[in-house]
Amino acid sequence: MKNLLVVSCVSDDVKAPLSMYILKNFTADVVAGVDKYSKEFDAETIYLLPEGEDVSGLNGEIVHTSQISPTLNNPYSVAQVLSGNLPRPMIQDDYVAVYDGKAVSVITPEAAYGMTKGFEEKFVAINKGENTEIKKVNVGQPVGEFAAVDGAKAVLFGGLKGKFVSGAEAAKLKIDETEKFSSITIYDESECMVDACVQLMNKAYEMSCGKCVLCREGTSQFKQIVTEMTTGKAKMSDLDLIKEVSELISIGAYCPFGQSMTKSLTSAMELFADEFEEHIKKKSCKCGKCYKQAELYYIDPDECIGCGECIDACPEDAIEGKDGFIHIIDQDLCEQCGKCVSACDEGCIKTATKLPKLPKKKTKCGKW
Repeated sequence: MKNLLVVSCVSDDVKAPLSMYILKNFTADVVAGVDKYSKEFDAETIYLLPEGEDVSGLNGEIVHTSQISPTLNNPYSVAQVLSGNLPRPMIQDDYVAVYDGKAVSVITPEAAYGMTKGFEEKFVAINKGENTEIKKVNVGQPVGEFAAVDGAKAVLFGGLKGKFVSGAEAAKLKIDETEKFSSITIYDESECMVDACVQLMNKAYEMSCGKCVLCREGTSQFKQIVTEMTTGKAKMSDLDLIKEVSELISIGAYCPFGQSMTKSLTSAMELFADEFEEHIKKKSCKCGKCYKQAELYYIDPDECIGCGECIDACPEDAIEGKDGFIHIIDQDLCEQCGKCVSACDEGCIKTATKLPKLPKKKTKCGKW
């Protein structure tokens, strides 16, 4: 069987846009590395580029694709895309992916560059806010020497598959050649870490190829739960649920993306436990980024007649009260499902982003 080498430029993490940068800025070095690899394995070469991208001086066929996926460093996933299908990985160690009668191998521009220049250097994408700067640094170099991380609130290493650490810890870490150091995302004190996890989980959900149930459903659940933390619907038990499900996904997901995409959320929960608890219990965000659109349900004490209809309708037993007394919604238990609103014929259940003054003890209707 003939061999096919695919230079994949469409498998970058969203936090580490390295492939096209390296290919465009170090074309000769990448081509030299690809030549070396293809000669060693007697392989034909295809460059898999995003649609709309063209680079001159490449030493093989160029194929464009609209598919951008972290699975596209997997030979089977690449073979599927070349065949016009969705990118879906195969994880059997001994499985040989085949396209057009050729055994497929995959290499990235960064790896090809390293085959020419050696692996003592590393390309790193440094993200802060909306800005991304790509630097070439030395393996073994402390992060604090080239990135302003020491005073950061948190630093995410490795993007969607990465882990949060404190700024002080980040400054001491030394660069190695692994994917962990392909991206460094810096968060300052103005950043809400719960909101940061919402953005990460939304992107993880978008990037999941959907092949395995654990990753497909896990990213969907995580996206929903962390969003609910910013809208007043989450419960403290959700934190334990995330931890339990994360352990299952890390063991059972098909590919490295699925196995690792839980780490950013669980590491943030560990590092900023008080911030997550504040969002869930107090329904507040000290950074002012969440709850701007959150609607909290409350019972207007001036209008409640104490009929009990809302108590019967609440599936979470979140409403306290008895006949003739003003009913009160327990905000820690309420999930904002709205069933109490439908049940109240008096129209006294209302919503607000900030709760008005309400009774804190049993009060007879009409006595407020």
